[in-house]
Amino acid sequence: MEFTKWRHVFKLDPNKSIDDASLEALIHSGTDAFLIGGTDGVDAENTYRLYERLAGCGVPLALEMSHPDQTVRGFQHYFIPTVLNAGSVDWVIGHQARAFESYGHWFDATCVTGQGYIVLNPEAKVAVVTEAKTSLSLEQVVAYAETGRYVFRLPSLYLEYSGTFGSPDVVKEVRLALPDTHLFYGGGIDGAETARLMASYVDTIVVGNVIYENLDGALATVAALR
Repeated sequence: MEFTKWRHVFKLDPNKSIDDASLEALIHSGTDAFLIGGTDGVDAENTYRLYERLAGCGVPLALEMSHPDQTVRGFQHYFIPTVLNAGSVDWVIGHQARAFESYGHWFDATCVTGQGYIVLNPEAKVAVVTEAKTSLSLEQVVAYAETGRYVFRLPSLYLEYSGTFGSPDVVKEVRLALPDTHLFYGGGIDGAETARLMASYVDTIVVGNVIYENLDGALATVAALR
């Protein structure tokens, strides 16, 4: 799967409800991929139920495999998040190692990508769960990004502002520091304007919460990039 060609991704949470008509609209929206994942209440059962509804839809399906309890076969790609600014080592390497201990034999190495997350919204569930150090200066954010790229050699970095729209200045500085790194951004993208703004700095925008709050706004994020 060529995730490096993705410009737009819809992120679906297995612990949130979405009706068939809305899901069908997302499938036919022109998005480049669906990323399945969430922070709380996500397990293998509800992940598989969502996967079943999307299987064969013609849009690439990827799993954000942040915890071994949610691992499911069948996805075309698996992103293994490591939260670079986590306060607990479990979210840097612990859960990931346990996932490979149990399920590593399932995967073709070409279908697995390590992804360095920098979580920057202190009120986001992911920040609370991972005990992320979110009070970072611009220089510190860039340093975390550079560490992920040059020390851990991660092929992909994700600036995560889940629940709020992030600082374009921060995103821009990370882009300038790492021009050759595939950069994802997620958080607060709720329509065409915010989609175009963040897409001007990153390779891939990830659109999630607005799907469940304003479907038309979510669909507009795709049209804005086409």
